[in-house]
Amino acid sequence: MKLRRDAPITPAIVEQASEWLMLHWGGELDADQRQAFARWQTANPEHQRAWQRLQQLQQTLGGVPADSARAVLRDAPDAQRRTALKLLGGLLMAGGSAYLVQDSQPWRAAFAEQSTGTGEIRHLTLSDGTRLALNSDSAVDLRFTAQARRMRLIRGEILLTSGHDPVRPLIVETAVGDVQALGTRFTVREMDGGSRVELYEGQVRISPRHASAVQMDAGSCLWFNARQVGAMQPLDVNASSWSEGRLIAERQPLGRFIHELARYRPGWLRCEDDVSGLLLTGVFPLNDTDSILAALERTLPIRVEAVTRYWVTVKRRG
Repeated sequence: MKLRRDAPITPAIVEQASEWLMLHWGGELDADQRQAFARWQTANPEHQRAWQRLQQLQQTLGGVPADSARAVLRDAPDAQRRTALKLLGGLLMAGGSAYLVQDSQPWRAAFAEQSTGTGEIRHLTLSDGTRLALNSDSAVDLRFTAQARRMRLIRGEILLTSGHDPVRPLIVETAVGDVQALGTRFTVREMDGGSRVELYEGQVRISPRHASAVQMDAGSCLWFNARQVGAMQPLDVNASSWSEGRLIAERQPLGRFIHELARYRPGWLRCEDDVSGLLLTGVFPLNDTDSILAALERTLPIRVEAVTRYWVTVKRRG
């Protein structure tokens, strides 16, 4: 029986094809590897179909930059390599047009130039002097050219303090539009089907994909998506405290605080409705989220119920 060209490929062949692609990305194949690859391709028509699909997948994703892919193979820990391989196999196995998703966030995040894991915060100084901080579980690609300094925010949140460059604009690309710095310090966060911008210094220009651009002044924040810009709101001056490794709450509802804290620990952390309105004030270091939960339990009428470390619920005490 002849298989349809878009039929799913068996897991064993997916794994083999993915390994071969990763090997190609790792650098030049030696003579023995080239011969082994040729034998593998001709051993089974399904091998050729898997390899052809991989080529199509690369083209459709816009071509994962070879330098980025090789950097993952050369420099990344084994866990990240395995993650990339798993994502690649998942896309291949999907069959039909599912593997042709042009902007696969997990795929791009796996190969992002800069990324952080859950609970990790990273600080970088870029070639132009711009200071970049990545929040927990965030990923960004950098595309600096002679014409512009572009960053693509793939996931999570970044804080930027722009370096001086009178010729090249500094632009953060999001899924719903662009944020251009006009000499400034600001955050951009992917959330709620759009992007949120918080502006601490200077000005930025927000350019949604399908709506008119607006300009922001320091001390304000807003949310926007591809077709609209939300109302300008006053800035919470503590919102960027994560970049200093802490969360600051000033009479903040517990539900909102727990929602933010959940970004910094793996698994599921939630707050039940009947305690979500309790007000909280304090400064909490992010390097130990278990200690934060223990401190909340001591100071508020709540209990922290942990089925496992990865499934935690904050409930009313009693």
